[in-house]
Amino acid sequence: MPQQFWEMTQLVDARAGTSLSDIARQLGTGGYELSDGSPVAFSDWYSSSWTDLRLTWVTQVSQNFGVYWGFGTGERGPKYEIEPSLKLGLIVLQPVSRNGMLSLSATTVIGGAFNEGTCTADYGAIGGTQTVNCRLAASVLPPEETLAYLVHEKPADRFELILRYRLSF
Repeated sequence: MPQQFWEMTQLVDARAGTSLSDIARQLGTGGYELSDGSPVAFSDWYSSSWTDLRLTWVTQVSQNFGVYWGFGTGERGPKYEIEPSLKLGLIVLQPVSRNGMLSLSATTVIGGAFNEGTCTADYGAIGGTQTVNCRLAASVLPPEETLAYLVHEKPADRFELILRYRLSF
C-alpha cells in the first residue's frame, strides 16, 4: 500500500521563501539611532537562518481526480514569525476533446501567517517602559499608537481556485 501511494504521488511545487518571507526582508531595511547615538539596524531583527520552505504534492486517486497536500516549515527571526502551514486541496480533470483538457483545482493553506513581534522601550522619565512596535519606537507617534502598525498577514495563496483549459497539438 505505501509503495502504491508513492507511485501515484508527484511533487508539484517546491519553493524556499514566500511573499511573507519578502515582507520580512522589506521590514529589515532601515533603522534608527538611540538617544545615546548607538545605531539600531532593522536587518538584525528581520533576518533568519532558515527561509520558509513549502512543498506540495498531488496524489492521483482516480483517472480524473487527485488530492493536493503539502506543508510549509515556517520561518522565525528575532522580531517576526511565519507559522508552519498545511496545504490541502483537490483537482478534477475533464477531457473535453481529443486534445483538450479542462481542470478545476481548489486549495487552501491552513496556518502560515506572518506575525510581527513587539519590543519594550524605555522612554525614561517622560514615558517610562512601554511595549511598542520595534520599528516605530523612535518615531513621533505615541508609543501605544505604534502597536496598530504591527504587521499581521495571512498567506496570499490561502485560498486558490483555478480553472484551466489545456489544448495539446
